[in-house]
Amino acid sequence: MTMISARRYFLLGLLVLSTSAYLTVGDEGDPCQVRADIPGICRSSSACDNIRGYLQSGALSISQVPNCGFGAREEIICCPTVACCATETTTPNPNPTRVHLPEKERPAVAACEKIRSGGKPLTVHILDGERVDKGVYPHMAAIAYNSFGTATFRCGGSLVASRFVLTAAHCVNRDDDTPSFVRLGALNIENPEPGYQDIDVIDVQIHPNYSGSSKYYDIAILQLADDAKESDVIRPACLYTDRTDPPANSKYFVAGWGVMNVTNRAVSKILLRAALELVPADKCNASFAEQPSANRSLRNGVIASQLCAADRSLRKDACQGDSGGPLILEIDDVDGTYAIVGVISSGFGCATKTPGLYTRVSSFLDYIEGIVWPAKRV
Repeated sequence: MTMISARRYFLLGLLVLSTSAYLTVGDEGDPCQVRADIPGICRSSSACDNIRGYLQSGALSISQVPNCGFGAREEIICCPTVACCATETTTPNPNPTRVHLPEKERPAVAACEKIRSGGKPLTVHILDGERVDKGVYPHMAAIAYNSFGTATFRCGGSLVASRFVLTAAHCVNRDDDTPSFVRLGALNIENPEPGYQDIDVIDVQIHPNYSGSSKYYDIAILQLADDAKESDVIRPACLYTDRTDPPANSKYFVAGWGVMNVTNRAVSKILLRAALELVPADKCNASFAEQPSANRSLRNGVIASQLCAADRSLRKDACQGDSGGPLILEIDDVDGTYAIVGVISSGFGCATKTPGLYTRVSSFLDYIEGIVWPAKRV
């Protein structure tokens, strides 16, 4: 989609704290409900003195504080009208335009809040995929490799901060897989639309436990030479930070420019996506156990730091050329709110009875944050 209505743009702000049981539309001074047992009033975040006690005591997490909307300069939250019984710190908030984040809140969580409250509306090759409209996945990155003076695109990635791209370790772990640059903001990878950016890669950080003979720890981070300039078609994505699987009825998509026809191995020049479902760990392990080579590359089976996803009809899947791209959890399909839950790792064939294998992002938050936000500041 190209634009969203003013109402949808306003509602987008409500998704900053989308896990809350109470989402309130209101202006400053309107009554609201923080929780069933906690009354509140809509107030700018910098003026909500009571919230720090709830956050620091653990009575509430930042994701449980309802959002009333956005004022001219900052977020309007549902501020508790009664103070929490815990003792509050008297340390002043160095950034009064934002709610203070307790130490237990991760930089990835703060980064996601910043992305979703940035004031820019989000608009709402994969086997048997559907074309992705402009601006739907502004985090998508195509990784370019220099092949005898010609740029070839063989893997994908996700922009997670202005200068960092998340991808798979197996995409960048060999000398002939040294990335040259990433292409952002493009749907057509060969003839990109106006507004795209090519930014050189200056550093590659492969997870220290990754081995090319194994499917474990298949995750890496690329550092770019310059900050990506954010626009309607280029913007970082949120990371999914919960270590447990999302609700059973969640929607997932994979996206990329990889193989779209297993018969002729044709790759897509256009960004495509396909809907998938998570496969329970026991069923995934049973499927991989039937593959003899899995005994070498998955000696411990599919472990907790991995995910499996597939299409029940065995028609849609990630395929060669999609590696490193995202497994996307769709949170709200109207306003285009989503989070990266996995990194495309490997599989046995494409759209076969063996599910695709993904690196679970939430299992590697310490690794990601240590590189992308080393000082824990967003």
